[in-house]
Amino acid sequence: MSRFRQTLILCLAFFVLLILTAFFHDEGILTVFNLQDQMAEMRESNTELSEKNLKIRKEIEALKSNPLAIEKIAREKLNLVKPGETVYQIVRKNPPQ
Repeated sequence: MSRFRQTLILCLAFFVLLILTAFFHDEGILTVFNLQDQMAEMRESNTELSEKNLKIRKEIEALKSNPLAIEKIAREKLNLVKPGETVYQIVRKNPPQ
């Protein structure tokens, strides 16, 4: 083989090795794309959690300052009633299909 062909083959082999390394190395392009996907998922999760935290903070503030909010929770979750109230419970004989 001529010197030019040897140099060309060596350069091509080096280029192929460089491309393979860029794609499949631990810090390669594929890893970067996977990390970007994970980061997008985490941002979405963070947004959902921030909204949930805001809702909980608002509920806490309402419970601290609004007696009607406390009454609502007591009625819904603890099944409490005021004196003199009558509670009616509807019981179905056959469950709906």
